[in-house]
Amino acid sequence: MKKLAQLQLEHFQQMEQLELQYYSADYITPSQESYNWYHFRPDSIVAIEADNRVVAFMNLLPVKRHVYEQIVAGRFNDSLMTTADIEDFKQPPDCAYYFLSCVVVADTYRKSAALPTMLHHYLGVLDSVAKSGIRIHSIVMEAVTAAGNRFAKRLGMRLLGESNHDSHVYECDYATFKRHVLVRYPLPDAPLKQTKKTDSHAADDPQ
Repeated sequence: MKKLAQLQLEHFQQMEQLELQYYSADYITPSQESYNWYHFRPDSIVAIEADNRVVAFMNLLPVKRHVYEQIVAGRFNDSLMTTADIEDFKQPPDCAYYFLSCVVVADTYRKSAALPTMLHHYLGVLDSVAKSGIRIHSIVMEAVTAAGNRFAKRLGMRLLGESNHDSHVYECDYATFKRHVLVRYPLPDAPLKQTKKTDSHAADDPQ
């Protein structure tokens, strides 16, 4: 199992198929559009591969303030998001608004290092943004499953309410997000490897 350094369209097609195992198609961004996001902001998507297949991925994107406000109000379905909704930082804003739009881990890899690896990847991204002088306002997330709601709470997020498309909207500041990732999802000492699923509920089940 490894974190992919470079993503191609075929990886996004695999991500789309992986999402379909857990989410309704109404919540899934077409693979080509997700690939467009990646070209626009390469640090916005991280993926883990095993046996030449994507087995986990996560999207954390800086979105424009008006988009963030729509998400918080429950009026934005990210399956329709385009690059026009993403902040490009060419003219660095004073404040960045982040949207954790998707996190998926295949069943067999729920107890592996996949999720901690992706979360710590984003701690590095956010730390670089903060060090550049851009203030990170907060991070928002939508959960569409019971496991997604549990995941948001593990990240220290507070429930804001329900959206107009049957999801739950959560939010926290960066300090809270970072603290909970470090405590709840520490990086293992061993390299990335597959751990077989057990009968117990996976602590790192983000779907």
